[in-house]
Amino acid sequence: MIDDKRKQLVDNIRIAIADAGNEKEVLERTIELLDSFSAEFNWTGFYMMKGRTLEVGPYVGEKTEHTQIDLESGICGAAALQKKTIIVDDVNSDPRHIACSLSTRSEIVVPLMDGTKCLGEIDIDSNRPANFSRSDQEMLETVAKLVVTRLTRVR
Repeated sequence: MIDDKRKQLVDNIRIAIADAGNEKEVLERTIELLDSFSAEFNWTGFYMMKGRTLEVGPYVGEKTEHTQIDLESGICGAAALQKKTIIVDDVNSDPRHIACSLSTRSEIVVPLMDGTKCLGEIDIDSNRPANFSRSDQEMLETVAKLVVTRLTRVR
């Protein structure tokens, strides 16, 4: 169940993207608010589908060399292919993990689903092991639905 703090973030994102005029604005406004939610979020960003490749979109965090991820690679690729949220409590124990930062310990990836089509995903890394809860998942899946709804209107 989403607590009041998470509900407030979802409401703030809904308001922030309501008048966004293009995809970039939708993604930037969303990611800035998501990143501000927790000091434990060390890299917060979008990867968007371009054919069979995920391309980095707006993000907050250290520069990443992983600007494109093949769908057959990484946790991001797996989430897009499986079309479901993946939470990894210990990235060092998951062979799919592509290290962007040696300090990353846990990750959550939430696909942006438009029906059966994956438009992209929200990817958040944390330097704290097992940082992401079921409440975080529910919140981010709600945010993903808001983003998809707005993207379908501005595209």
